[in-house]
Amino acid sequence: MALTLSPRSESVLKALIETYLVEGEPVGSRVLSKRIPGSFSSATIRNVLADLEDDALLDQPHTSAGRVPTEKAYRYYVDHFVQPIRPDPILGARLSEAIGGVEGQAGDAQWLRNASRVLSEAMNGICVALPMHLTRSRLVRLEFVPLGPGKPPARIVTVWVGTGGEVEHQILENTWGFPADKLVELGNFATAHFGGCSLPEMRDRLITDLEGQATDARELSRRLTELASRMNQPTDAPLVVSGLGEMGRCPEFLDPARFRNLVEVFEQHERLAHLLNAFAVAASAEVQLLLGSENPFFQEMPLATALRTVTLNKSAQVTFALVGPLRLDYRKVAGSLAWWSEEIQRRKPTSV
Repeated sequence: MALTLSPRSESVLKALIETYLVEGEPVGSRVLSKRIPGSFSSATIRNVLADLEDDALLDQPHTSAGRVPTEKAYRYYVDHFVQPIRPDPILGARLSEAIGGVEGQAGDAQWLRNASRVLSEAMNGICVALPMHLTRSRLVRLEFVPLGPGKPPARIVTVWVGTGGEVEHQILENTWGFPADKLVELGNFATAHFGGCSLPEMRDRLITDLEGQATDARELSRRLTELASRMNQPTDAPLVVSGLGEMGRCPEFLDPARFRNLVEVFEQHERLAHLLNAFAVAASAEVQLLLGSENPFFQEMPLATALRTVTLNKSAQVTFALVGPLRLDYRKVAGSLAWWSEEIQRRKPTSV
């Protein structure tokens, strides 16, 4: 059931969050009485704060301290009060530095690193960037090529040919001992049954669609499932992370142990790649905001994640995630990412 607050409670909650976003310290009733239109008394505000705390929207770190917003409060604030704003001229000029080169070598590694670095510095967060590959690519042909002289081969090269002409290669250890002739059969089987599917769709259909097939088809399906389960787990995901060191200066991560945990999370590139892939499609329509535990990959971290997928040309997309503490300027971040992606669409090459 959706939470509904009275106008008075909304005024107090909004003022408290916006004060906390700026100050970063627990907010008390005296401060709020000076900031809220209508000049509620401190006693009235204290009663409202107690009610908001009962609704799990506020925490009180210490008995005599003010209150701080919870993840639930931030979600209410984002849903009810946040209207994205365009970046000011200074920030806009800075963000434009992350577009330079999109007309030429769009999506190459150098452009990706530069764009990620500039976004991180301009908006004071960690920027993670991932080119879109097998998540959106649609299958035309799939091959499994033996690598090496062994019988069976010790390793396999998977070759995915997509509808946009893209060709993806990945090397897998042949832990299943598939012989060369079985690899050919598996590739032909996948091409015949799953043409036009993305890799995630193929994996889903392998589990559901072929349950009623004959014994031979079920066996091929089982073996292909084992291969496909490894295909989107590269050991060196083409992922860029920028700005991690800056996060250590945020009050939320001044504690060395907490910052060390943060670093460990962002060293898990495969996990980050799954995050960006999971929300890439939704982020291609608009900026996605995930708060705290809403992000299945950062559930134990007090982090906010803003995601946007940008189209560089007809065959290249990149998903960017800007990650910062929950005490984030949501209007600026959401508005700036939206504006930046629109600028890329306006400047991207039309001849490719």
